[in-house]
Amino acid sequence: DRLMTMVMNLAAEVSVLRERLDTHEQVASSKKLFTPADIEDFDPSDDVREAREAWRNRFLDRLLSVVQEEMEKAR
Repeated sequence: DRLMTMVMNLAAEVSVLRERLDTHEQVASSKKLFTPADIEDFDPSDDVREAREAWRNRFLDRLLSVVQEEMEKAR
């Protein structure tokens, strides 16, 4: 049940994020700020890559803490 809840929560979050990303791209394109191709071609700096990796690691730690708790209870 917990795993299914995690998956459904993640799916809902991905859906919201996708809609928000699309909104940003549509607004930027309509205002001639940048295009979706600009986003695809973006090459982040090392600092940006490191910040993203740190965020991703914190996110995964939070996400997987539920699984870790279940595994510890099962021992």
